[in-house]
Amino acid sequence: MAASGPEGQETDLQSRSGSYTVAVALVAAVGGLMFGYDIGVIADAQKGIKAAFDLGTFRLEVVVASVLAGSFVGAIVAGRLSDRIGRRWTNVWGGALFAVGCLGCALAVDFWMITAFRVCMGLGVGFSSVAGPLYIAEIAAPWSRGAMVSLYQLAITLGILLAFLIGLVMAEAWRWHFGIGSLMGGGLVIGMLAMPPSPRWLVSKGRTALALGVLRRTTGSVDAAESELKAIEVRVREEAGERLLPTLKSNVAVRRALILAVGLALLQQFSGINAIMFYGPSILEEIGLGGRELLLTASIGLINVLATFIAIWFVDRLGRRVLLLSGTFLMMLAQVGIGVFAFWIPAAGSGGADPVTGASGPGIGALILIFVAIIAFAFSLGPLVWLVISEIFPAGVRSACVGIATAANWTGAFLVALFTLTVLENNSLGTTTVFWLFAGSNVIALVFILTKLPETKGVELERIEEFFSDPVKAGSPAGES
Repeated sequence: MAASGPEGQETDLQSRSGSYTVAVALVAAVGGLMFGYDIGVIADAQKGIKAAFDLGTFRLEVVVASVLAGSFVGAIVAGRLSDRIGRRWTNVWGGALFAVGCLGCALAVDFWMITAFRVCMGLGVGFSSVAGPLYIAEIAAPWSRGAMVSLYQLAITLGILLAFLIGLVMAEAWRWHFGIGSLMGGGLVIGMLAMPPSPRWLVSKGRTALALGVLRRTTGSVDAAESELKAIEVRVREEAGERLLPTLKSNVAVRRALILAVGLALLQQFSGINAIMFYGPSILEEIGLGGRELLLTASIGLINVLATFIAIWFVDRLGRRVLLLSGTFLMMLAQVGIGVFAFWIPAAGSGGADPVTGASGPGIGALILIFVAIIAFAFSLGPLVWLVISEIFPAGVRSACVGIATAANWTGAFLVALFTLTVLENNSLGTTTVFWLFAGSNVIALVFILTKLPETKGVELERIEEFFSDPVKAGSPAGES
């Protein structure tokens, strides 16, 4: 029962607004569920697709990577589309495209058909990967924005886990895997139609009364809503008519923010996470764990989900920088160790195999470190890159810049998907080579984060630009390169 009187009414309002914000964020995060399901479904469906259409290694890599090409295009388009029709409707179209793509893949009769519909799936994921975090960041209150946007990454991990579990139970029924995915696209369409538009987008369209109503629900306070509305109106007036290229030319803060966002987006993919997610079964076979790869892949998915809660719990307490630096460093160490163990595996032979797992000692060591790498990514580069990208740009160019950064992310994922399997299968030290390359990339990521990323914990979206316009004054390490 809510407390009585003005103080009790305020407490009750804050409680209800908090629940409302979480509900809105969860619906928007269904786009992340699609994103993750797309990553996971192809890992378990590869053998069935390869057999059904008689594909060689390169064509199989094209099927895997085609969704990423679609996601790249979708992300570029979604940046502008989010400004024109709103974040909510961009999510709706993303869900619809994903549902159509999944159904097409389920009914595919040849290589070209499944590739085309994988591109359609990618367009949907590209739309939602831009509009989802953007919508959540603009709906959430400053003090909960980190946790709310991290729900998007949690949804990605849940989507991956769901795909792995379906693959474990229905290993041979790959068409059903894609068919089930269409339900997620439909769920995003229905859910987003019931959600309010972003208050910042509403203000940009002159619909301030409706924006105030949304802010009252999300902040839990009439005074806080009115104060934030005034701040948004000021920024919208200042940024009215802004276009990306002229803004990049004249505004050093936006240039610095875009360099940071694109760098983080690429480095997230070059960390190696999707090499594990896309080709997990192949990697597990390479380290001597063939025959148990589906069960172990599902275990990887579960660990990924659970470790994401570390970020949700600590991101608004410890901040972005601490989690990103610690997680990236731990992932780098784990990858170095995986490469060392993988180097020993050919020499270990079957004579050193464990009687229970059937793997050699180095194989088991590599598996443990793969789990460590997953945990490290799940509380750092996984959720926090999306959070940083969604919050560091001024409102006038935010959606366009988020679209560019997200497209860079999909470019990195495309390259990883297109070449990882080739390296694994055409190199006597394939696993060692792959993981040491990713470890080297994470060294670069550590330096980049240390020198470029400001701490934005608890800062209103309208004030974050100050961290890039005057890094010294703001106490930020960001600087122009």
